[in-house]
Amino acid sequence: LVMVCATLKVTPGKSPEPMEESNAVSDITSSASEDLNSIKEAGLRSRVQEMQQRITQLEKEKMALSMSKAPLEARFRQKEDSWLKEQKKLMHEINSQKNSVNEANGQIRQLELQMSALEEENTQLREDARKVAFTLKTEESGSNTWNRQLQNDRDVAELKDKLRYAEDEIKALRLEKFSVETEVRGTKMEFDSLLKSFDELQADYEELLKSKSQNSEAEIKLKVLTTEHIATAAQLNAVSSDLAATKSTLQAKLNAKEEDLNKIIDQLKFDNAVLKTRAATCTDDDKQSPLADGVEDEAVLKARVEQRDLRIAELEARVLNLEQIRRKMHNRIQELRGNIRVYVRTRPFLPSDGQSTDCCVDVLPDGESLSVIDQRNNTPLDFKFDKVFPPSAGQDCVFEEVSEFVQSALDGYNVCLFSYGQTGSGKTHTMQGSGNNAMRGIIPRAVEQILNQAHLMQRQKWQFTIKASFLEIYNEELKDLLVHMDSTGTSTRSTVAKKNNKLAIKRDANGKSYVDGLTQMKIDTESADVGMEQLDAVVAAAARARSVASTKMNAQSSRSHSVFILHLRGFNEDSGTIVQGALNLCDLAGSERLDRSGAGSDSRRLRETKAINKSLSCLGDVFNSLANGSAHIPFRNSKLTYLLQDCLSGDGKALMFVNLSPTLESSHESLCSLRFAQRVNQVELGKASKNVEYSKNGR
Repeated sequence: LVMVCATLKVTPGKSPEPMEESNAVSDITSSASEDLNSIKEAGLRSRVQEMQQRITQLEKEKMALSMSKAPLEARFRQKEDSWLKEQKKLMHEINSQKNSVNEANGQIRQLELQMSALEEENTQLREDARKVAFTLKTEESGSNTWNRQLQNDRDVAELKDKLRYAEDEIKALRLEKFSVETEVRGTKMEFDSLLKSFDELQADYEELLKSKSQNSEAEIKLKVLTTEHIATAAQLNAVSSDLAATKSTLQAKLNAKEEDLNKIIDQLKFDNAVLKTRAATCTDDDKQSPLADGVEDEAVLKARVEQRDLRIAELEARVLNLEQIRRKMHNRIQELRGNIRVYVRTRPFLPSDGQSTDCCVDVLPDGESLSVIDQRNNTPLDFKFDKVFPPSAGQDCVFEEVSEFVQSALDGYNVCLFSYGQTGSGKTHTMQGSGNNAMRGIIPRAVEQILNQAHLMQRQKWQFTIKASFLEIYNEELKDLLVHMDSTGTSTRSTVAKKNNKLAIKRDANGKSYVDGLTQMKIDTESADVGMEQLDAVVAAAARARSVASTKMNAQSSRSHSVFILHLRGFNEDSGTIVQGALNLCDLAGSERLDRSGAGSDSRRLRETKAINKSLSCLGDVFNSLANGSAHIPFRNSKLTYLLQDCLSGDGKALMFVNLSPTLESSHESLCSLRFAQRVNQVELGKASKNVEYSKNGR
């Protein structure tokens, strides 16, 4: 309107001439159309460019989805093959169980027939005994001879012995029948369990068929798969390095064997030449016998060589078997003594470690020894512990070694497993892991094992109640990581009043420690899948609430000690036995130096580092006092040691995981961790005690 008014030069109270008005309107229309055309062309160009960029982006996404489709189809085929194998296995087991049930029923029928026959014989013997007794009474009134009375006494004694033998045999048959019936019931229960497993596998197979067409989930799982891919790639690199080292070792052994073989061949050739020389000097009549003697000597030498090789192989196999027996006995002795077991795990190289692949840790093949290079004098230092895991060891191998230790919590023991090491050495990965597959850590695998065992023990009339808690010790203050979860397991923000309450470690009437006000989430024991979903929600809520920060050594450095507590309570309906156990899985914050982590430049990080190192120092003081047998153990010097007092005071079992970084820059911290672990391994807590009670109503 301003442009029109300016063009027409309209003033208030005046009207323009008609000719001038038409010319002005035409000029305005032409200029406006040109402006609109230029604007439209510019808009179209920008729109075309946006569409081209969008097409390029869509093509990239299409290529990424097509690339992610192939591994998903491969995994589907692998799952399908495993399902078919498992189906065949279950069908075979079902048929075998049916056959065993039929055999047991036949045995029961046979035993019932035998028992009825014995009962009839017992009845007949009782009748004969009554007749003999009646005969004796009637004959006592008359005048019988003394020999007849003696004969009757012998007959009565013999009949009583037969009667006693028949009764004993009937009792034995009844016991055997009871044991066979018990075995049949157990077989039927196992058969029902196999049918249930078969149905679960069938359901899993159907779910796999449905998920085959849902490739869009690849975008949702991209983050988890990326983390799992990095961990898997690092583990594969470690496995490759181990295989290369094994190959070089075997090649060296092969070369040594070839050298020994060449020496033996040369010696045999030399002996043969000597024999031929001796044969040439003999007379014509004696030429045949030296040659025969020479052939016989060569055969004897070969036989001796083969006999020696077989003897060496036999001795090597015997040494391996004796080493396994020695290890089992060592673990048993350590358990009886109550020693704190120490396992060492070295993580593989990660992309954040740079291009250098020089490893400062060398794990020996016996699985119990390792050596670390001391950079001060460039010499290796040897250590030996209960178990040493190489960088190629996966999460399943680690949990297999601690599975029996975790099982003790179901038996009524207080069990503590804590990971120790410098920041960035893989403590959180060992305890929690990542994803839902091979990279799962000790916490999800331990809960899964306990849920499965609790479900199996329901057949023996056991009822278990499992509750989970998650807390952290941040700057010597207890913090509930599940404060924003309600009883259903969902996150909420309605618990502000509870958040302001400080947690406190207290003692009950029996002297056992507990955290007052700590949230306890109930885990379903009826269905393992539901229980694992609840555990995933608990771990996710704790991960969101835990205190983490970025340092120069670790992008996600834990700034607190986290403790996952699983409270277990079991009641047996038949015996009235009550067991109460606890599984404490501690992810300790990493010990760090200020010059490497860069925490000294931030006052908050500096305060956190001081609190972490102080609590770890108090933990070392507790272990030193326990090793020296001191009368006073300083458990109250730190919230961490005070919380773990029950597990470290002889009433429970303890296991320490030492995590190491393979880089040369971390060799000093690795040596400090291993020296601390040596002191811990010498601590004897004594034989652990169960928490067992007896009650009729289970309270």
